[in-house]
Amino acid sequence: MPPRNQSKQFDAKSAEEIGQRVRIVMGKETVTSFAKRLGVSRQWLYDILNGRVHREASVATLSSISDIVGYSLEWLVTGKGMPNDLWAEKTALVRRATPKPGARGRIKLESTDELVLVPNTFLRGIEGHIAELVVVGGETVELSAMVGASDEMLVDRSDQKLVDKGLFLVQLEKRLLACRAIKTRSVWHLSATENIGPDTLVDDKSVLGRIRLIWKRL
Repeated sequence: MPPRNQSKQFDAKSAEEIGQRVRIVMGKETVTSFAKRLGVSRQWLYDILNGRVHREASVATLSSISDIVGYSLEWLVTGKGMPNDLWAEKTALVRRATPKPGARGRIKLESTDELVLVPNTFLRGIEGHIAELVVVGGETVELSAMVGASDEMLVDRSDQKLVDKGLFLVQLEKRLLACRAIKTRSVWHLSATENIGPDTLVDDKSVLGRIRLIWKRL
């Protein structure tokens, strides 16, 4: 069993994310069965799954998972890259973005180093270059009927041209809203409720990008 001496500063977030990735690999297999295949104790595997083991101490177990189950060691340890060859055929890596203050009070979507696996089926029909696609968490956006805190949004930053019934990420003062574009005669409205009212006339220059997809975070 790997040593339990955790001399380095404990990174709870990293340990929790490793546990989540190991759960993906384990699937519906029992802890007892999976631990036996890896040659570790049930308690050690439980500790990894529950985010109680820091990265350095878990590497030996993650190496065993990579050798036995065929998942990428880099992905298991860091979350970067493709989990395995099968996933490479079915998914694409899209950068996560977070809202950051920009010049003149503007909010910009700034790409981070975190990569999100997006099924290729989600990307069909999207013309934007993948480098301009980002994933934005619903917790960063004003809640509305169209997006929740546990949702993920695929946003095309290169597509800011309003399209009737299209869904867009919009800055309103210091807030971000998921808004539906509605055209009445020659006037555009951007509504967070899909209803037209006196507060739905929003300058299209405040559009950060078109929301192509919304899905529930696992």
